[in-house]
Amino acid sequence: MKPVVTWIVLANTREARVLANRGPGSGLVSLAGRRWTAQEVARLRDKNGAGRSLAAPAISAVVQTDGHRRSGALFARTVMGKLSNSHEAKKFDQLVLVAGPLMLGLMRMAMDQRLKQVLIDEIDRDFSALPVDALETHLGEVMAV
Repeated sequence: MKPVVTWIVLANTREARVLANRGPGSGLVSLAGRRWTAQEVARLRDKNGAGRSLAAPAISAVVQTDGHRRSGALFARTVMGKLSNSHEAKKFDQLVLVAGPLMLGLMRMAMDQRLKQVLIDEIDRDFSALPVDALETHLGEVMAV
């Protein structure tokens, strides 16, 4: 019988990595080539402020977009695209997402329907810096490691 392969994605808005579990008692293995880093965020040059209209005596606010959030959303779409391609190639059967609340929300928005069907759980904590052996205790509540 083929073991059920579960991929655990540890992510924040700057980096993501994938660990694999091949069934109860097999532990976690870090997958080579499944570590991604977000592109550098371009610094904004202008500050928020107010501007005067040339057509009328009105003042309007000038708002800058949040470059870090936009970069995080782009990174989440990239990660979800790579996971979708890997699932289509039958590299894993189940998926667990582990990320802070912001990144988890961005990944949910970028997730396609096929990944939603194999998603077994989410942990809304940023454990991306933890070593593999420390993660096993946190994942024990979600799945048999």
